[in-house]
Amino acid sequence: MIGGRLLRLVGKAAHEAILALVVVFMVAPTVIIVVLSFSSDEFIRFPPSGWGMRQYATLATSGEWIEPLGRSLTLGVAAALLAVLVGLPAVLALYRTGAPGRELAQFLGLGPLLAPSVAYAVALYGLFADLRLLGSFGGLLVVHVTLALPFVLLITGAAVARVPRELELAALSLGASRTRAWRDITLRLLLPAVVASFIFAFVVSFDEAIVTSFLSGIGFVTLPVAIFNSVRFGVDPVITAIATLLTVATALLLLVYGLLRRST
Repeated sequence: MIGGRLLRLVGKAAHEAILALVVVFMVAPTVIIVVLSFSSDEFIRFPPSGWGMRQYATLATSGEWIEPLGRSLTLGVAAALLAVLVGLPAVLALYRTGAPGRELAQFLGLGPLLAPSVAYAVALYGLFADLRLLGSFGGLLVVHVTLALPFVLLITGAAVARVPRELELAALSLGASRTRAWRDITLRLLLPAVVASFIFAFVVSFDEAIVTSFLSGIGFVTLPVAIFNSVRFGVDPVITAIATLLTVATALLLLVYGLLRRST
């Protein structure tokens, strides 16, 4: 009896210790980056020798970072909007109609998740070189939409599968058209999933570096590619300020999603 109770206590303590280590392992890098963003050093050093807003001031006045940030934001928002506009009707067609070839269409829509990024980038590089689209905003936008679309299909597809068909049938029996039933019932219930799809699509586009580095060329450098180049040739401490701002922005997006989900 005593041995079994002691064994359970040891197991519980070990479980809590492992859980604490996992939490520390996940949170500690973010905390360190936030601390380093308020360093006044000209290079990354922990702990910093001085404190200040030097990294944020450098970021605000340096075109080396502001221009790539603007490109990434523009590309990310445009890619996320197009991915949602394309993915939402596709999900309704896949889950709410009897169109033939739905399984094949769903598999093809998830294809970018299956292909290795490097192989995908090399193949696209040859195609874009022939079409003279290297370094063009339109070409990168098409690629980013393709990469973000699977997340829209997965998130909204899982959500629409939980919306009872009986609600739409009830609306149809009361005289509503199918378009109105989708708009007033299905889409309203899918709104949190649509917002989540937009957030994930934006993050996927904004963080994409491998494919973008192959296709961006010299004249169109996004923020992840600029960070990657900086790490290759010497770590700029301004990266810590960028990482901190991106972390805060992501947290705010998740907060907005949580509030929206609670209100619906």
